[in-house]
Amino acid sequence: MQIREGAFRSEGFTLIEALVALVILALLLLGLLAGLLTVIQYNLLNYMRDEAKNLALECAENIRNTPLSSLQAGNVVCNSQNFVNVDTPCTNVGAAVSAGTAERIRRQVRNTFVDYSIGWNVQQVGSVWQVRIEVCWNYRNRSYTHTITTVVGGS
Repeated sequence: MQIREGAFRSEGFTLIEALVALVILALLLLGLLAGLLTVIQYNLLNYMRDEAKNLALECAENIRNTPLSSLQAGNVVCNSQNFVNVDTPCTNVGAAVSAGTAERIRRQVRNTFVDYSIGWNVQQVGSVWQVRIEVCWNYRNRSYTHTITTVVGGS
């Protein structure tokens, strides 16, 4: 193929075309990064929710192992300002109900520490005790709560 004088070759990219392609690629990558950050935040929140569920189940198990004579009817709000730091949840339910004291537990979730508050409502229904356990925590200036209900009774 012969090139005539004054004609341009149209092979390859010009510098402007390459720069436009790089700008479009950068914008797409920024959008993907924002989406990835959102996914990471929701994933961390799900880990926090799982830990709250585990704390509520651990609390329910400890209450089930409490002698019925130690249980007292009452209500302790999980997000109250009156709390005591504990390592194991719900081991002294009767005293905590009479004092109106919630329990606070610090657990590590991934690479951060989260303070969980545990409250409960204990009421006698016939020959059994109904216990509603509430676990509260804060993440990014929002409050979250996980609640379970169990029944404790003897023969």
